Amino acid sequence: MAVVLARNLLESLWVGVGTRLALGQGMSLVSVALSLVLATSPSEAWSLERVVSESLARSPEVAAAQAEEQGAEGVRATDGRWPRANPSVELALVTDALTGDTGEQRTELVLSQALEVAGQSGLRVERASAALSAARARRHAVMLSASAGAVESAVELERREARATLARESLELTREMEAATVRRFAAGDVSELDRNAAALERARAEARAAQALAEVVAARAELNRRLGRSMDSALRVSLVDTATQPLPSSLEGEPPSLVAARAEVAASGSEVDLLRRERIPSPTVSLGYERERRPESHGAFSDVHTEHLLIARLSVPLPLWDRNQPELAEARARRKVRESEQVARERDVSAEQSVARATFDAARSAHEALMAVRPSVDRNLELVRRAYEAGELGLDALFLARDRAFAAAAEGVDAAAALVRARVALLRSVGRLPTGQVPE
Repeated sequence: MAVVLARNLLESLWVGVGTRLALGQGMSLVSVALSLVLATSPSEAWSLERVVSESLARSPEVAAAQAEEQGAEGVRATDGRWPRANPSVELALVTDALTGDTGEQRTELVLSQALEVAGQSGLRVERASAALSAARARRHAVMLSASAGAVESAVELERREARATLARESLELTREMEAATVRRFAAGDVSELDRNAAALERARAEARAAQALAEVVAARAELNRRLGRSMDSALRVSLVDTATQPLPSSLEGEPPSLVAARAEVAASGSEVDLLRRERIPSPTVSLGYERERRPESHGAFSDVHTEHLLIARLSVPLPLWDRNQPELAEARARRKVRESEQVARERDVSAEQSVARATFDAARSAHEALMAVRPSVDRNLELVRRAYEAGELGLDALFLARDRAFAAAAEGVDAAAALVRARVALLRSVGRLPTGQVPE
């Protein structure tokens, strides 16, 4: 029953009373048709928030970025430990057993530990913390990319559905025009040329409608792919309304890619400082126990003398040949590269934000302009249609009015989709999700 009612209402959109009613409520023909299509769908339309949350939860790129961040957290946790090097144990046994003499016997047990005394541990923590900040910023950038891609696909699906609805409406109107032309041909008001032209236009409208439906299927499959769903899963979205929603009060911010670039510069600088600090030798402290047994002669008597000794050693390597020269040169080169990348990224961000703001303003102006002239276009189509049925205008004038009306409707659909895309791009340029939230 609901489907029949929706179809009847859809067919009546081109009637003057129905058109005036829709316009009186402040809705365009595209919005009314799209609402009717969504109302007849058995599934609930997905909102912007649901599309964003599902895309982030099911994105393999986001999962990979999360794994990278977890790895950086593990490195940060281990780099803060002191001492860093593992201790070593040395056991030595010295005896005269090979010579068969009962001579000196010595047993040693020594525990050694290398210690960093030049602040290397703190620099490792700084480097790991900067690397962790860069990994987190890259995850945020991936979240923005994944959510923006899903919203782009959702907007494209909604645009294709609206264009398919317009194609069906155009087909219905063309069929009515063909029927009216046949009646006028039977009455002798028009020539056979007009009747054949009407049949040709109806066939072209059928082809456009079929192509529009195929494009809807392709757009839905692309969105399902981004959401991790089966390609043929039923899915409807409702995102075009977000085009008219106000932007967040404050659009100040930086994209995560710039934050990551700065963190990578900090990490490369800490690496250079660490390599410099590692030139300072790390001493090795040893502590052990030694037991020594040796025979002693006291005149006519002899016995075995046993001594228990405490061993303490301190060894320091001499940095004569290896002073981290190649590693330090490579680290300095990497720091220069990261600094250059940061400068380039800052320029890119500045340009992206300026372009995004200008594109959004232009898209909003275009959308408002097209929505403002829609009532006049719809009214002209109705007037031309009545004049044709009354025999006051020819078939070419009716086709021209139809093409203009549906071209204006299609441009309105495209303008609404372009406004949503521009809004998403503007939010992304300041490091925000399509919902306006900052990624966490």
